[in-house]
Amino acid sequence: MSEKISTPHTNGKTSVSGSNAIPSLIGEILTPATEVPMSNYMLPGHTLSPESLAAYYNLNVKEAEAAYDANDWAEPEQMYSQFDFLMERVDLNGKSILDVGSGNGLFYEYLLSKGIKPGHFTAIDIASEQIRVIRERFPAIEAIADDFFKYEFEQSYDVVTMFGVAPCLKFMFPNKNRISSLVRLLDRAIRYAQVGVSMSFLNRNCYERCEEEQYEYTYHYPEEVCTLLSGARFEVSTVHNDLVSNCFVYCEDSAGEPFRFNLNRIDDLFGILK
Repeated sequence: MSEKISTPHTNGKTSVSGSNAIPSLIGEILTPATEVPMSNYMLPGHTLSPESLAAYYNLNVKEAEAAYDANDWAEPEQMYSQFDFLMERVDLNGKSILDVGSGNGLFYEYLLSKGIKPGHFTAIDIASEQIRVIRERFPAIEAIADDFFKYEFEQSYDVVTMFGVAPCLKFMFPNKNRISSLVRLLDRAIRYAQVGVSMSFLNRNCYERCEEEQYEYTYHYPEEVCTLLSGARFEVSTVHNDLVSNCFVYCEDSAGEPFRFNLNRIDDLFGILK
């Protein structure tokens, strides 16, 4: 996911690590949509769906051709900071990596630029044109054009990365609550990971009117993510008014047991999983 948005910055960077001590939940809980909404910005007039998301990014690639750049952010360092957040926590040399929502292979390219050589790298993206670009640029890696929520992988991976996937959840689950959709994303990723899952998400503090203005990308409060991960070992880092927040979830909890979401507890908190 990439978008050209410039956001205000503060100097107060906050990093939260969690196990059983979780910040209290803030923010309203939105009721599930009764109708599939229409796109106002990305593909005006189209319904939100996995197919329209793929069409949007396929169109971007075709229009740009050789000039296509997945990192077209107004502040490109925000994209790279997502990669650095992971690399500061896990030595990716020799690791197997599943890159969900891989775009044109920007993360893999960044690893190579830093001298990091994964043991195995699988890229999956719903936009077939982006996967075509990856296959042309990096023929040595496994590249899959498919829906992460439907594709059945034949192996697990040390690390699953999801840079810019959470913001697109409204397309994947147009009739689901945004919290419910995030749980589905994280739960599926954790089941394929052995070390952990690295995820970025859009900080709702910088755009609290996103739902009111019917913006297609999904935003989450960092505190909501912390609440969902109750019982897990995780790290969340954000700047209060910055666009991007980063999260790394370890696959084992503090007792060394595989972490799994307590869906009953989440439903008690949010009332959204029915």
